[in-house]
Amino acid sequence: MSSAPPVREFYNISRRDFETEIAPSYQPAVLRGLVRQWPAVKAAEQSRDALLQYLQRYASNNPVSLFVGAPDIKRRYFYRDDMQGFNFEQLQGPFGAAMGKLISTIGHAGAPSMYMGATPIPNVLPGFERENSLDIVSPSVVPNIWIGSAATISTHFDTSENIACAVTGKRRFTLFPPEQVRNLYIGPLDNTPAGQPVSMVDLNDPDLERYPRFAEALQHAVVAELEPGDALYIPPLWWHNVDSFGEFNILVNYWWEDLTPLTGSPFDSLVHAILGVSHLPLAQRRAWRAFFDHYVFGEDHPAEHLAPEHRGILGELTPSMSQEIKTYLKHALPSDDKPRDP
Repeated sequence: MSSAPPVREFYNISRRDFETEIAPSYQPAVLRGLVRQWPAVKAAEQSRDALLQYLQRYASNNPVSLFVGAPDIKRRYFYRDDMQGFNFEQLQGPFGAAMGKLISTIGHAGAPSMYMGATPIPNVLPGFERENSLDIVSPSVVPNIWIGSAATISTHFDTSENIACAVTGKRRFTLFPPEQVRNLYIGPLDNTPAGQPVSMVDLNDPDLERYPRFAEALQHAVVAELEPGDALYIPPLWWHNVDSFGEFNILVNYWWEDLTPLTGSPFDSLVHAILGVSHLPLAQRRAWRAFFDHYVFGEDHPAEHLAPEHRGILGELTPSMSQEIKTYLKHALPSDDKPRDP
C-alpha cells in the first residue's frame, strides 16, 4: 500500500476551519499536530513510564473489555478460518488489571497481542478528557480510548463522524471511499468481530485470485500515517483499515452523528431494505431502485409540486410525523406468527 496517495493534510486548524472547510468536503483529512500540546502526548514524549504515571492519576477500576490474540494470528483480529467464531478472546475485568496484563507483555517475544478498544474515557480515566480536550468538536461528545500493542483492525466503516488522535505509537490508516463497498468483499453484516462489518480481504496480504475486484478498490485507496500528536478526520461510511505499530499504543477518538431522535439509524434502514427488497426478482429490484432514487437519494424534493399541507410523510419531519412513521413501520413489519395481508 506504499504506492497509495496520502490523505490531504491541514495544520493549525480552528473549529471554524473544520466546520466550514474540512467536514463539508466529505474527504478524510490529516490534522497535523492537532493534539501535540495534550499533557498525555507530552508525557509520552518523555517516556513510557511517564505516560503510565500520568494515566495512573485518573485510573478507575471500572470494568473494560480486553481483546487478546495468540501470536499465530499475526496481530490481525479477524474471523477463524472456519468462520465459526473469531481468532481472539474477549476478556472482561477491571481497568487496572487489564492494563497490568497488557504492560506485562511489553518486550516479551512471542507474547499475545492485546488491546482495549473504544472505551469511554469518563468510565475508566475520569478527568483525563478535561485535561486532554478537543475544541473542534462539541464538548458533549464523549471521547473513547484505545490502548494496546501492535494490531491490525480489518477494513470497516463507522456510521458516525470520527476524529482519531494519536497519543503514543504510530498508526497507519488505509481508507477507501464508500462507493468501493462492492470491491471490498464485505463479511456478514450481523456477525462481526467488533460491531461493524469488515472486509474479508487481508489488506497486508491480499489474495487477488480469490478477491479480484479488490485490485480496483486499491486504485481508490488513500493512506494516512499518524505520529503522536496528529489526528485524522474520517467521514461517515469511509472504509478504513488500521495498523498500529510498536509495543504500546494509545489513541483517543471522538464519534458523533448529526442524526436526531426523530430519524433513527440509516444502517437499520439498510437492513430493512435487505429484508423487503433484496430478495425480489431483478426487474423489480431495478424498479424499486428508481423509487429509492426519487424519494430517498434524489437531489430534488420529491413533493415540491404539492402544497406543504398535502405532503404527508414527505413534508417537514416533526416529532409527531416521526412518531407516526415509526408506528406505521412497527405494524407493517411482518413476523412469522403474523403474516402480512396480501
